Amino acid sequence: MKYKRLRIANYRGVEAAEIEFQSCGLTLVQGPNEAGKTSLGEAIGILFEYPDSSKHSTIKAIRPVHRDAGPEIELEAESGPYQFTYSKRFSKKPETCLTITAPQPENHTGREAHDRAMEILAGTLDIDLWKALTIQQGDAIHQPNLTKQQSLSAALDKAAGGVPTDQAEEGLFEKIAEAYGRFYTATGREKSELSEARERLEQAESTVAQVVEKLHNLDHDIESAERLQKELLQLTERETNLAREVDKQTGALREIDLLEKRVSEARLKWESAAKTAELKNRDKKQRQTLMESVDLSDLQYQKLLKSSSESVAGFDRAESQFKTAQTFFQQADEKKKLADRLAALRRADFDYYNNVLFLEQLGERRERIDGARKAAAHAEEILDSTQVDPKTLKKIERAERGLLKVNAILETAAPSVTLRGLAPGGLAPGAIQIGDERATIASEEIRKLTVADRLRIVIPDRVEIEIAAGSSAEELTQKVVEARRALDTACRAAGVDDPDAARNAFDARREAMREISAKERIEQDNLRDLSYGDLVEKLLRLEQTVPEYLANRTSDPPIAADLELAETAREKAEAAGQEAQSVWESAQTAVDAARSVRDQLSQEHESERIELRSLENDRKQQQMRLEAARKIAADEALEKASLDAEQAAASEQKNMNQAEAALKAKNPDQIKALAETAESSLKTIHRRREAARTERTQVETRLKIHGEEGLHEKLQTAKTNLETVAAKKDSLFRRAAAAKLLHDIMCQERDKARQAYVAPLKERVERLGRLVFDETFQVEIDE
Repeated sequence: MKYKRLRIANYRGVEAAEIEFQSCGLTLVQGPNEAGKTSLGEAIGILFEYPDSSKHSTIKAIRPVHRDAGPEIELEAESGPYQFTYSKRFSKKPETCLTITAPQPENHTGREAHDRAMEILAGTLDIDLWKALTIQQGDAIHQPNLTKQQSLSAALDKAAGGVPTDQAEEGLFEKIAEAYGRFYTATGREKSELSEARERLEQAESTVAQVVEKLHNLDHDIESAERLQKELLQLTERETNLAREVDKQTGALREIDLLEKRVSEARLKWESAAKTAELKNRDKKQRQTLMESVDLSDLQYQKLLKSSSESVAGFDRAESQFKTAQTFFQQADEKKKLADRLAALRRADFDYYNNVLFLEQLGERRERIDGARKAAAHAEEILDSTQVDPKTLKKIERAERGLLKVNAILETAAPSVTLRGLAPGGLAPGAIQIGDERATIASEEIRKLTVADRLRIVIPDRVEIEIAAGSSAEELTQKVVEARRALDTACRAAGVDDPDAARNAFDARREAMREISAKERIEQDNLRDLSYGDLVEKLLRLEQTVPEYLANRTSDPPIAADLELAETAREKAEAAGQEAQSVWESAQTAVDAARSVRDQLSQEHESERIELRSLENDRKQQQMRLEAARKIAADEALEKASLDAEQAAASEQKNMNQAEAALKAKNPDQIKALAETAESSLKTIHRRREAARTERTQVETRLKIHGEEGLHEKLQTAKTNLETVAAKKDSLFRRAAAAKLLHDIMCQERDKARQAYVAPLKERVERLGRLVFDETFQVEIDE
C-alpha cells in the first residue's frame, strides 16, 4: 500500500495537520517536540482498525482535551489496483466515508465503508506483515513476529527454490491446528474434555469398587454375627466364675483390715510413748547444758578480766609514741611548706625569664609577618595597577618582533643613499639639510640613509636632491606603519608606552606575585600552629604580665641575674623541696603508723570492756535461769522421769512388733494383689461382654439394612456403565492421539521447510544491510 496524503484534525493536542507523501523514496517528517509527528503514524493504524462507533480506550485517548470535538482522520492511498480516499470521525458525530476512484468508482459510508476498506486490505495486502513491520515512536522495539506472514512465506518459498504454499495448504494446517486445539493447549497440556473423560472413567470404576466393597462387608457381617454369639456365651460363663473369686478375696481383705487397724493402734501408742521419752530426755539435756553454760561463763569472765587490765598499759605506751611522732611531723610539715614556697618562687623566676625571651621572639615574628603583609599589600597594588600578564607581554613582544622584522625587510629592500664627507674639517652645521633636519657631516664620515618613501637632501643655495623609493618600498613602508600601529595598539591596551615599559611592568608584576607568595610562606613559618589573632593576644598578654611580675615579686630572696642562673636556682630549690617532701612523707608514715597502733589498741580495749560487761550480764542471767529451773524440778527428779519414759516406750514398741508380725504372717500384699486382679478381670470381662453385645446389635442392624438394598443388581448396573464409559474414553483418546500425531508431523515438516528459508533470508537481509552500513554487516537468524 502506498500513501499519498494524510490529514488529521482534533487529534490529541493537534488541531489540524496535513502531509503529502512523495511518489517514490522516503518521506521525512520534521518538527519540534509535541508537534504531532508520532500522531501521524498512529492515526493510519487507528483509521483501519476501529469503526467510528468504537468506545475503545485508544479512541478515548486521542480525543482533544480542551475542545468538544471528535478526532478526524483522512487518508488518500492506493493498494493494488485500488485508489481511494478513506476518512473517519470518532466520538463526536461519528462518520465513515470511503471514495474509490479506481479501478471502478465506488462510494460507501458507515459500517459498509469500514467493511469495504478491510476487504480491500485483505485482498491486496498481507495485513499481519504490515502490522508486524509497523514501528511506533515511544514503543519498545521488539523483533517482529513473522511466523504467520503468508506473503513472506511465499517469498521465502520462492527464494528457497520450492513451490510456494497456496492458501488451501495454509488452511489445511489451520484445520489440523484447530483439531489439535480441541484436545490440547498451545503448551501441549491436555484440555478439560480429556481430563473429564478420564474422571468419568475413574468415577465409574469407583462406583463398581464401592458396590463390591459393600458386598464384601455384607459377607463379613454374616460371619461376625455367628462369631459374636459364641463369644457372648463364653464371656458370660467367665464373668460368673470371676464373681465367685471376687467374693472369696473380699472376705480375706476384711480380715487383713482388722489386723492393720490393730497394728495402727499399737504404732500410735508407741509413737506417743516415744515422744514422751524424747521430751523427758530433752528436759534433762537442757538442764545439763544450762549447768555447763554457767561454768563456762565464769571461766570466760575471769580470763577476759585479766586481759583487759593488760591492754590498758599497752594503750598508754601507744598514746605516748603517737604524740612524739605527731610533734616530729609538724616540724617536717613546716620545713616542707618553706621549701615548697621557695621552689614555687624560683619556678616563677625561671618562667619570668622564659616569658621575656618568648616576648622578644613573638615580637620579632610579628614584625616579620607585618613586614610581609605590608609588602604583599604593596604588591597587590602593583598587580591592580598593571595589566601586563604573560599573555599580554607575549602579544606585545610578538608585535615588536613583527615591527623589527618589517623594518629589517624595509632596510634591506628599500633604496639607500650614502653620504661621505670630503671637505677638510667637514661641513659646518646647517651646510646640509636631510629631510626636515639640519645635519653635520665630518670629514671622512660615511652616513647611509634608507629611502622608505621619499627623501629630500638640500645644500642651501646650491642644490636640492629628492629621491623616491618606488611602489615596492611604499608597500614595505605601509607594512612598517601597520606593524607600528599594531605595537602601539597592544601597548595602549596594556597601559604602557613601549615594549621596554611592558617588560618592566611584567617584571614588577612577577616580583609582586613573588612578594604575595612569600607573605604566605612567612606567615606559615612564623605563625606555625597559631593564628595571627592568637599571636597578637599572646604578645599583649606577655607585654602586660612580664613587667607586672617584677613589681609584684617579693624582694627576699632576690631574683637571679639571668635565665641560666634562674634555672640553676630553680633546680636547687626543687631538690631541697624533694628532700623536704621525703622527710615529710617519712614523718607522715610514722605518725600514721603510731595513730593506727593507738587506735587499734583503743578499739581492742573498748571491745574487751564491752565484752566484759556483756559476759557479766550473761553470767548473771544464766545463774538466774538455773536457779529458777531447779525450783520447778530438781536435777534428780528430771533424771528419774527420763528413765521411766524410756521404759514405757520400750514396752509399747514390743506390743507394736507383735501386731506387725501377726499381720505379716497373713501375707496382706499377696491377698490385695489377688483381690485387685480378680476385680480388674471381672470389670474387663464385663466391658468386653457389653462391647460384644453392642457389636452384635450393630451387625444385625447392618444385615437387615443391606440385605434389602439389592447390591447384586447395583453391581451389574455399575459394571455395564463402566464398560460404556471406558469405550467412550478410549475412542476420545484415540482421536486426540491421532490429532496430536498429525499436528506434530505437520509441525516437523513445516519446520523443515522453514529451515530452507534461513539461507536466502540471511543473504537478502545482509545484502540490503550492506547498502546502509558496510561489507562487514552480518545477521544471525534464530528460531
